[in-house]
Amino acid sequence: MRILLICFAFLVLGFLPTDEKRPFHITEKPNILWITCEDISPYLGSYGFEHAKTPNLDTLAANGIRFTKAYANAPVCAVARSTILSGMYASTLGTHQMRSAPQLPESIPAYPKLLRESGYYCTNNVKTDYNSSFENDKHTLWDETSRKAHWKNRPKGKPFFSVFNITVTHESQLSPDRIAEYIDRKEIPENPRVDPEQIELPPYHPDVPDVRKDWARLHDLITLMDSLTGSLIQELEAEGVSDNTIIFFYSDHGGQLARSKRYIYNVGTQVPLIVHLPEKWKHLAPEELGHTNNELVSFVDLAQTVLSIAGTDIPEKMQGRIFLGKEKEAPPKYVHFYRDRMSERYDLSRAVTDGKNYFIRNFMPHRPRGRDTRYGYTVQANWGAWETQYSEGECNEIQSRFYRPKPLLELFNSEIDPWHVSNLVETAGSQKIVQELSDELDRWMIKTRDIGLVPEPMFRDLVGKDRKYRTIYEYAQSTDYPVEQILEVAKKCSAGSQVDLADYLAYLQADNPVIRYWGAYALFLTRAENKKVKTALKKMMAADKIAANRIMAAQALGLCGDPDLAFDSLMAETSNTTRGYVFLQGLNALQYSHTDDRLTREDWKRFKAKQFETTKGVDGYGSNYAQRIIDDALVLWPDRKIVD
Repeated sequence: MRILLICFAFLVLGFLPTDEKRPFHITEKPNILWITCEDISPYLGSYGFEHAKTPNLDTLAANGIRFTKAYANAPVCAVARSTILSGMYASTLGTHQMRSAPQLPESIPAYPKLLRESGYYCTNNVKTDYNSSFENDKHTLWDETSRKAHWKNRPKGKPFFSVFNITVTHESQLSPDRIAEYIDRKEIPENPRVDPEQIELPPYHPDVPDVRKDWARLHDLITLMDSLTGSLIQELEAEGVSDNTIIFFYSDHGGQLARSKRYIYNVGTQVPLIVHLPEKWKHLAPEELGHTNNELVSFVDLAQTVLSIAGTDIPEKMQGRIFLGKEKEAPPKYVHFYRDRMSERYDLSRAVTDGKNYFIRNFMPHRPRGRDTRYGYTVQANWGAWETQYSEGECNEIQSRFYRPKPLLELFNSEIDPWHVSNLVETAGSQKIVQELSDELDRWMIKTRDIGLVPEPMFRDLVGKDRKYRTIYEYAQSTDYPVEQILEVAKKCSAGSQVDLADYLAYLQADNPVIRYWGAYALFLTRAENKKVKTALKKMMAADKIAANRIMAAQALGLCGDPDLAFDSLMAETSNTTRGYVFLQGLNALQYSHTDDRLTREDWKRFKAKQFETTKGVDGYGSNYAQRIIDDALVLWPDRKIVD
């Protein structure tokens, strides 16, 4: 009889409605609120910033945990967000180029999908910007993703995970029109709250009125952002759910004035990160609430941490670590960073920090930072003011570096040089730390199978529905991508040393197309005008099956003694392609080979009217960003754009 009663009890429980079984389990899960802002470094009162007025966030920090060494792995929004979403490095996924749409395999995780599967009601208000095919799936990742998305819309009894993106500190909001709108709505004062003359400028910024005014207005926008953050926290309290809600606040990367956002320095990567845990969940904190945490934390850690707090299984593919809760893992010794194409200009830099020493390797040192994407110049006055000062010879040595080629290696002490202006690579006593961080960077790039070494215009030659590998991620995970060998080649080639000329020529003969690309790039850097170099480059231009390689060979030839033939080749490649990223590379190559002076105004107009394949995925944005180069050239005509 006892056995029969037990069996009957289990049978009854099995037929209970789902909604009646869940509440007991679900009430043991915390609600989680992510409040994100955009484009700011830790310019908050709780971080000791002198001009800050951020009472709501300061209170949150006083009753929570303030992370002093938190970083975005990329200094730009879309790339950083792809890392947050997946818990994987963008340079592993192939989402490392700014504003792209590579196809990802179905096996790549996305934290909101996993949270939904574990019983959470997930909302996003409103930014996605996932830089991948996940952008096409955003409505399946979330229960709601819109300006109306809110935890209040959840079914009764369900825990929620909600993201609110506050956009008022985005770089675009410093434009005169946007500032005027904020003033009209009385959201910021008519005159800046902070006297522009009282601001201590970074040493790299010239002391001119437009720079000071933009800094002052940035602080007004940060104060407005703080107020909006306070309103969200008040909503939690008004609904009576604050005692069961863990709050995360962070910026999507550093910034936002010139030389911060998009740049791989500390001011572009370090972010404010504050976590508030209510009394019920304070046992998840690594120390007493109200204290600071000095462990290294980066965006690749966010997904694993929130999944752990929610009691959700963590996919093995995720590459971060858990920094809160009962499953908290030991802090890493290093954090890693990546910078690649920024809109219309290609680049490749990697960095690593131990929290104090910050090491950067620039694989494309010929590209000056200030000759990069033009977007900042269109929305903020400080960019143009700085460029004018430089062109008129009014900048000092530190300020002038922004418009000059980059050093191959950079090392900064972030504790005494937070603006990263004193490169210590060549200083006595730095060799040991340079070697340590360089070795660590190599180890990480190899382990994570960094796709940044593969030129973006080559992707469609390597992957696709009709090829061996469908996605660039799958290609990079395969033995067909000898990442360790390619990294060594790329490091040697990025030095562009005349001593290694024979090796560079040998690389042009390699079976692997990526190695051939780097060999041609190295010859471009050498500017070697000798017969062997010219013959090898001409052969590559004529015979290589990969357009990206033919274009790089022509770019090199333009500076290695035959600009006329280089121009003819680049014109043919750029005019005849229907692939957006090849077109974008071709326009860049015309300028970097110094052969664009041969282009007529009509040539630029034909480029502007050119038609392309409508291709989603790996080739989606190239032709759109190329329009920026074209428009810039037409405005400057008959002068040419200086890019190096």
